Amino acid sequence: MNEYESEKFREVFYDFGLSEVSNIEEADIVLFNSCAVREKSEQKLISSVGYARSLYEKFGRPYVIVTGCVASIREKRIKEVARDSLLVLSKGYELIYERVEELRNELSKYLKQSSSERISEGGGVFAYVPVIFGCNSFCTYCIVPATKGREKSRPLEDIIEEVKNLVNSGVKEIVLLGQNINHYGYDFGNKNGFIELLEAVSRVPNLKRLRYLTPHPAYFTKELIKRMRQVEILMPHFHLPVQSGSNKILSLMKREYTQEQYLGIIETIKEEFPEAAITTDIIVGFPQETDRDFLETVELVKTVRFDKSFIAAYSKRPNTPAATMDGQIDTKVKKERLNYLLKVQNEISLEKNKTYIGKTYDVLVENVRENIAFGRIPQDKLVIFDNSSEVRPGDLVNVLITDADFIHLKGKR
Repeated sequence: MNEYESEKFREVFYDFGLSEVSNIEEADIVLFNSCAVREKSEQKLISSVGYARSLYEKFGRPYVIVTGCVASIREKRIKEVARDSLLVLSKGYELIYERVEELRNELSKYLKQSSSERISEGGGVFAYVPVIFGCNSFCTYCIVPATKGREKSRPLEDIIEEVKNLVNSGVKEIVLLGQNINHYGYDFGNKNGFIELLEAVSRVPNLKRLRYLTPHPAYFTKELIKRMRQVEILMPHFHLPVQSGSNKILSLMKREYTQEQYLGIIETIKEEFPEAAITTDIIVGFPQETDRDFLETVELVKTVRFDKSFIAAYSKRPNTPAATMDGQIDTKVKKERLNYLLKVQNEISLEKNKTYIGKTYDVLVENVRENIAFGRIPQDKLVIFDNSSEVRPGDLVNVLITDADFIHLKGKR
């Protein structure tokens, strides 16, 4: 979502005749699009704003713009650090289109919009399209409802129009985005909104591949999975955050499902999409997580055999219930659990990736560097292969998988 937003801000700068530079020291204006999911990213934002202000005090530039989630919860601190260098501060719970317009209005006070059109380089291979903003789930560890606000779905016709424009510009794959994407349409009173959205987008002419991020397991039903099977261009990759394998911890997190319910969903996915890759998010060291709770998570990872897990140690976020819970876990213990689970997952990832060796897959080429090409198979695994046949980004080619490590696949044409 942040990548999508940043691209929208970039377009505004181009409209005013500004060009992108490679480092902050060269910039006249620097925009920080911030994330508050973890404490480290918040600290990095404050530090970067401070560095930009020090340059401003020495050279009279760059002016600073801060937007996104940290701006929602640390407005006072940002203003203290940025001082006179701060040009715009916009909150993460404002819709991206409102923040873009705010930036445009502010720049128009000092600059004129460029009369010459920027030369279009055409669309990329894939593009992100947000479909729902905010979140209503209020997981006890998560700051998103405070920084992004309540759920608000975009009108279907707006989404389809954006997808059509992207496909007409050369985009081959669309990734639909939402913090809780399978809640799409709930605020319209349509509980089938998400699957109807997938079906509608899949009918856009010349769109080759469709993906989405990120669903909530509590609303990921067997009926939904079965209906997904009928969406031909929907890729067989399911990213379904489990967060913990312990029912006690899931309850403390307020995740609204049990380990057994989650495993039932996984079973249905494997029945309907036997070729699918399944990935997840996991938090270790959540308050009151005992060794037994942690081992239940390890056991779940071994049972499901995820293709990849994005594993993080629990990070306290302000104004969330988990931050003040009893039983906070020592940093050393969290790190030990993190490293152990990473080792388990990496071994599984390697075993899973090796099963692709000797098989041929359609690879959508995303990038080419000299004689090496990079692309993804339908299961969203990165493939690196020799480009002696001179394929280009956007090409869909058959690649034989010849080798694998726990991160990516290697192949040849």
